[in-house]
Amino acid sequence: MEKAQSLQLKERYHRLSLVVILLLTICLAMAVGIYFVHRMDYVLRQNGIILSDENYSDLLHLQIQFLIGILAMMTLVIIFLIFNRRYATYMNYVAKIDALTGVMTRKTFFETCSKVLSEFHSQEGILGYFIMMDVDSFKEINDQYGHPEGDQILQRTAQELREVFGHNGLTGRVGGDEFAVLLSIPITLEELEANLQLFLNRIHQVGVENRRLSCSIGAMPITFPNTVEALYQGADRLMYLAKKRGRDQYVIGGLGNNISSEQEFI
Repeated sequence: MEKAQSLQLKERYHRLSLVVILLLTICLAMAVGIYFVHRMDYVLRQNGIILSDENYSDLLHLQIQFLIGILAMMTLVIIFLIFNRRYATYMNYVAKIDALTGVMTRKTFFETCSKVLSEFHSQEGILGYFIMMDVDSFKEINDQYGHPEGDQILQRTAQELREVFGHNGLTGRVGGDEFAVLLSIPITLEELEANLQLFLNRIHQVGVENRRLSCSIGAMPITFPNTVEALYQGADRLMYLAKKRGRDQYVIGGLGNNISSEQEFI
């Protein structure tokens, strides 16, 4: 929410700056036009040429036409700058989002996680969780049912992750069938287990023909100080521990990287 509000403020600031630039351009162009009219009249008077009211009006109209031409050129330049900025913003957004699933790319996810973790300052206790998960037997699904079906499974998995965890954290695709979630708010173990159970229940509804989808999950608690690399390695280790124990399991690490909870989905 704070990141979205920050982007909105930046967008409003950009629009305000464009309005200010446009107003300054109009004022400066009018000032230049009026200056040249008076300057021409002064030079002509110095050389003994007195303009009639009709000639002065023609000269003023000529300067107004010149002013309109300047404003038209400036308007085109501003429009070009607006479209160029929006295109650059869009391309920057596309580069940070995984094209298939719509979540963050691996690089963007880890960079964003590092920024979030850098904002923690000497807090005690568990500040959140770093969660790793992957789709069980995804290669077999691809081989048996084809890559289009596998792509749909990845899309649905990312969708369920966003719906369950997106309002409280960041979601990224860090591998072929591996996803990661950073919950950067304090959450109890009971709340985390409820969210994991909800995700497993929803992902359990996804399937290919008569084959149900299952996931293995590892969750690493975030404590201060900690790095995203350490959290990733710990959560990845717990995820593969859950995978060895069977389908539809999650393993949650405790303080000191000890395993504090495990669950088997039935």
